[in-house]
Amino acid sequence: MWFIWIVMKNSEIYNRNPVEFLDGIPVFSNEDRYTDNYKKIAGDHLVELERSGHNPFMDEAVWVDLEDSTRSLVFKYVEKGSQILDVGVGLGRLLADCTDYDRYGIDISLDYLKQASAKGFDVAYSKIEDMPYKDDVFDCVVACDVLEHVIDLHNCCEQIIRVIRPGGHLIVRVPFLDDLEPYLAEGFPYELAHIRNFDLASLKILFSKVYGLEYLEHHFTKPYLKDSLLKIKIFPLNSRLRELAKSADSPDHPLWLLKGISQYSHEEFRNWIFGLKDSNPKLLEEMLPELVEGLEVSLVFRKGA
Repeated sequence: MWFIWIVMKNSEIYNRNPVEFLDGIPVFSNEDRYTDNYKKIAGDHLVELERSGHNPFMDEAVWVDLEDSTRSLVFKYVEKGSQILDVGVGLGRLLADCTDYDRYGIDISLDYLKQASAKGFDVAYSKIEDMPYKDDVFDCVVACDVLEHVIDLHNCCEQIIRVIRPGGHLIVRVPFLDDLEPYLAEGFPYELAHIRNFDLASLKILFSKVYGLEYLEHHFTKPYLKDSLLKIKIFPLNSRLRELAKSADSPDHPLWLLKGISQYSHEEFRNWIFGLKDSNPKLLEEMLPELVEGLEVSLVFRKGA
């Protein structure tokens, strides 16, 4: 009987043997409902990339801006030659050109991992909950567009922090104030996608107060025109308070201050802003920082010595 032995690269950083190898990639997680759902998302992504060259989930210019914003933090905080783990590595785009780092990646799409491996990553098939590495082995862990997807947030955070060396860094990027309603729509094609949203305070509380990391800084991506990110919201069209404010007839009226605002509904205000994309894009660009938040936010934390 013949046996084929596959030796993992850098096997000394793993805390256990893989369940199996698939196409040379060590596998540490079993398939389940969650991985099956993710496989469908990744498959649709790759099929559309192959067909059209475009990401079906996000415009390329926006994706590049997201990556640039996070990559700048990697360069700022992580020395060349460091061991860095990309959790949810995907296609390996974020650190593809960062060949001065010793790069690792985990994901639960074999097709993604094959492409990341071709870019020079040491990859493993693993859910974050099944993190296969020993304690304190990475100088930095990056987790981009991941935490909004995971089911067991607490377990995932513990596993991520566990593998960071004392004094090492965690760089997290998530959608900011994400609107989850679209993921409940009857025609939405996936069982699970984003299952939670974050604001800046919740992220600081989570990693600083709950897990004891030192917060260093955060960075928003460029302002992005999206309903859930509008900083200014006024009375909706069917608001009773709006109708009462419109009837205020003197400065002595308790709603007088709201009279001017009540002349337009939020729907009219929103449609005017979105209409500027075509009618006056230069004006919209100048106004965006005052009108909307960034699409995503990156935060940097340091693990105590």
